[in-house]
Amino acid sequence: MKQDLDRLMAERNLDGLLVLGNSAGNPVMNYLTGGAHLERALVLKRRDAPLTLIHGGMERDTAAETGLRLVDRDAQYNAMRYLNAHDGDRLAAEVAYLADVIQHEGLRGKLGVYGMVDAGAALLVLNLLQDRLFDAEIVGEYGDSLFSLARETKDEAELALMAEAGRLTGIVVGETQDFVRGHGVRGDRIVKADGAPLTIGDVKAFLRTRLLHHGLEEDGDTIFAQGREAGVPHNRGTESVALQLGQAIIFDIFPRIGSGYYHDMTRTWSFGYATDEVEATYAQVKEIFDRTMAAARVGLPCRDLQQMTLDYFEAQGHPTARTHPGGHDGYVHGLGHGVGLDVHEEPRLSVAAGNATRLTPGHVVSIEPGLYYPARGYGVRVEDTIALREDGSVLNLTQFPYDLVVPMA
Repeated sequence: MKQDLDRLMAERNLDGLLVLGNSAGNPVMNYLTGGAHLERALVLKRRDAPLTLIHGGMERDTAAETGLRLVDRDAQYNAMRYLNAHDGDRLAAEVAYLADVIQHEGLRGKLGVYGMVDAGAALLVLNLLQDRLFDAEIVGEYGDSLFSLARETKDEAELALMAEAGRLTGIVVGETQDFVRGHGVRGDRIVKADGAPLTIGDVKAFLRTRLLHHGLEEDGDTIFAQGREAGVPHNRGTESVALQLGQAIIFDIFPRIGSGYYHDMTRTWSFGYATDEVEATYAQVKEIFDRTMAAARVGLPCRDLQQMTLDYFEAQGHPTARTHPGGHDGYVHGLGHGVGLDVHEEPRLSVAAGNATRLTPGHVVSIEPGLYYPARGYGVRVEDTIALREDGSVLNLTQFPYDLVVPMA
């Protein structure tokens, strides 16, 4: 949580930090500013001091809504002044600007650098910046960084945003189901009013309009994959494919709300009817889904939930990532992952070496067992996103029925 930043800085022996880049596509910037839309923003912090936001003058009202200590960049660090002083050399101007900020704000010692900037540009800027600093050392982190650990647990305000993302996602999923059900049937195909087949592309076009209507953003291509394509976990679904009765469809949707927080859920549908094999497979996936959902609790090692799932599927005769590493059939992935300002973040429900994380108040994780048999023409997955509360309770952020067979209207 944000309240842990000073502790995490102390553990890393960091005296200060800088967060660079526009807010768009920049989870750490969004995390600190509450999703404010800002260009060329800079957030900085000394240990045991409040966060400071350096912002453009045209965004002063937006910046004021963040509640952070503010510095108007245009007034105090005017870009034209820096460009003129360096004969239009944008790189030199940027380095000089950052060096002045570090000096004026009293940043000394080890400074962690975070945020989203082009890798090549960052390499140039930070190397030149370090050359100008005599009492500060710029350092980076990889893997379990300060912010990945801070963001791993959510406070009540963040959980409220994520609950709203889940509520809206469930509405869109229901509207999408009703859209498909409202079409006609000719033979084994679902058809439009003019007799043309209803395609995955038609469904996705409708879905995008409903996401927009409810204030949700599609990040990447939503998975709506039928038949064999559903047997490959991350196949998005070919838009020209016609929807058919009795074919398993994996619908994995992971939109975000305006503040940047994601929801992640999956349902498997078979319109009209399902084959006996798909029904039997679905029953097993739903069984271990229910067991792991019931077992999730504060204090439980994250690896235990994946261990339960591997044991169950192997007992049912399915290959898994443990019995057939790198295989493409059966249970081929981890049970779940953290969800927040990234759709995949910590913690991981994995048995990978080194995973000693226990479920903790503030964790938000997906639970998503699945079985995949592309050569047999199907895949099955069920996924909800849950939050662990300070009082030890578990809140399901996903609200939508689990029916496999969806009757046509």
